[in-house]
Amino acid sequence: MDASTPPPPGVYHRWVAGAADPAAEWERPFDAIVFADILEHLADPGPILRAARRWLAPEGTLLVSLPNVANAAVRLSLLAGRFEYADRGILDRTHLRFFTRRSARRAIEAAGFRITGVRATPVPAELAVAAFARPPWRGAVRALSAAAARLRPTLFGYQFVFVARPR
Repeated sequence: MDASTPPPPGVYHRWVAGAADPAAEWERPFDAIVFADILEHLADPGPILRAARRWLAPEGTLLVSLPNVANAAVRLSLLAGRFEYADRGILDRTHLRFFTRRSARRAIEAAGFRITGVRATPVPAELAVAAFARPPWRGAVRALSAAAARLRPTLFGYQFVFVARPR
């Protein structure tokens, strides 16, 4: 089965990058669509979001995760006059679009969705500093990062995870 063939009843369908054609139609709507770290790789995520609205069942759920370009680390780099792409993370060199919580919300709502929840994920500090992945730092650094993301999500959130339903 390829991306242009609807899934048989009772079977989930997974798209790979570039395979979801916004013009596609399906035999029946999906109960859930997940854009996990996808939209930032598209020059214009609007068409695929609007298509997802058409493909989703009336009570279906859209899940979207997007990196937070307003994260403190990016802000500090900008204050220092740097905007350096990297091999991974918020400024991954394959990202074509950058989102704040507000701009992501606008994009999702403009596609015909009502956001029912949003959560900031903590910064994975152990990826930046290997020592933070080992005791005694691991637990404390993870807890501090999670608390910071809860208290000031737009500043310390690494990415945002949105839950939305069709309007």
